[in-house]
Amino acid sequence: MDVDEIVDQLTPGEIQSLLDECDPDDPHIPPSMRCNYKCDKAPEAPLDKQKLQDFLNDQALAIPDIPDHVPFVTGTVRGKKWVPPPMPKDNSGFNNLGLDDNIELDIDVDEETEKALKAASTSDIIDLAGVLGLHSMMNQEQFHSAQSDKWADRPDPTTGWSGITKATPLKQFPQEAPNMTDPEEVIKKLKSGDIKTANLNNVPIGEEKVLDLCQALRNNETLTELSLANITLNDYGAANLAAALESNSALLKVNIESNNVSPQCLVKIFEAANVQQVLTEVKASNQMAQFLGNKVEMAITKAVEGNKTLQRVGLHFEFGDCRNRVAVQLQKNLDRVRLRRIQQKLSTGSNPGYEISSHPSGQLVATKVGGDREVTPATEDEDDCSGAR
Repeated sequence: MDVDEIVDQLTPGEIQSLLDECDPDDPHIPPSMRCNYKCDKAPEAPLDKQKLQDFLNDQALAIPDIPDHVPFVTGTVRGKKWVPPPMPKDNSGFNNLGLDDNIELDIDVDEETEKALKAASTSDIIDLAGVLGLHSMMNQEQFHSAQSDKWADRPDPTTGWSGITKATPLKQFPQEAPNMTDPEEVIKKLKSGDIKTANLNNVPIGEEKVLDLCQALRNNETLTELSLANITLNDYGAANLAAALESNSALLKVNIESNNVSPQCLVKIFEAANVQQVLTEVKASNQMAQFLGNKVEMAITKAVEGNKTLQRVGLHFEFGDCRNRVAVQLQKNLDRVRLRRIQQKLSTGSNPGYEISSHPSGQLVATKVGGDREVTPATEDEDDCSGAR
């Protein structure tokens, strides 16, 4: 019979008795329902936790301890006694670099090896120590002095193979000079068209100066490289920069790393780069958001795929699909530049009368005009591929 049919034939009292006898092992059921014991008595008084704890303590003290079948006797050892391991011998015979002459090491070596070790010079021992990975026993001064031919003539006993290993103090290098570029001067040069590169890294710039910089950048035709890393650039300045990129046709490289630009404004910058199609490098990593998100990364990838001039993108992509698609598009842009350069070399160089075409396999092919012969410029292709990587 089916279990459901048997349960349907039971009375409520029989079902209750069945539930009282079973003990379900289900962690989702509270312990009060899993316990077989059901107390039907009503509470006589409210629960007093302190009185209950005192009662339990009195009961525990009143109950006698379990008698020990074997009485305890002082000094009697029961079971196996723990014996501590033997202490190592006195290490006073060891020095900082090796063993004392009184301690002999039993090392089995053949006659040729023993003869070679006895006749080995200090430099040979240093080379052997490097092969065995024992360079941690020496510092750099000892190693270089041991390698030098004049190590024995040095008056300092702490250097050389027989010297004592010590820590080498760190060299103090002067700090890098701060960027003293004046933003006002850069803005004036942008307006007059007398500047090609502008480096404002690590120079805090307010929103008003950023707005003036972007306004001057719109009509500028001389600036080719702009670096605005770590200038506290926010979304307001990034939006104005994107608007300036839409109308600027001379800028080739932009660097806005280590700022406070949101992911949505980064999408605007990459979309603005598609208007003029002149930017070759955009660096925008280390912004306010550590991860851009799938939606933003897909939007940036779509913008990069629509750009035919970008060759480098300094941005961290979390998703592999976006990273792969961007890398493929950048490789296509680099190949396009390479094809254009080789086309110019073949048209003006030593191979006139050839035109460049792309083979279905991806190989560059030079076809002679008016003929069926195909020539592949392997040397040019290999040289340019190595530069593209």
